[in-house]
Amino acid sequence: MKFKITLFGTIEDIQNREDLSLATDLQDTEFIKEYLGNHEDIEDFDGFFVNVKDGEYTEIYGFEGSVPYLYKSLWKIEIE
Repeated sequence: MKFKITLFGTIEDIQNREDLSLATDLQDTEFIKEYLGNHEDIEDFDGFFVNVKDGEYTEIYGFEGSVPYLYKSLWKIEIE
């Protein structure tokens, strides 16, 4: 799977979005990484915000570490 990663901003920029779910559990994050092909560009992400519709990820944002502090950098992962 091909995807593009771009710096989106910080977690604070999406804190009020009710359509995104937080994934920090190891099982959930490993599933997302597998879904993206376990690419080395995402190996440092231990947390994700995702939007899922009809069983497909429509939006994926990743961040380093598992605690979503508002000041942390947030990376948008777009599937191409």
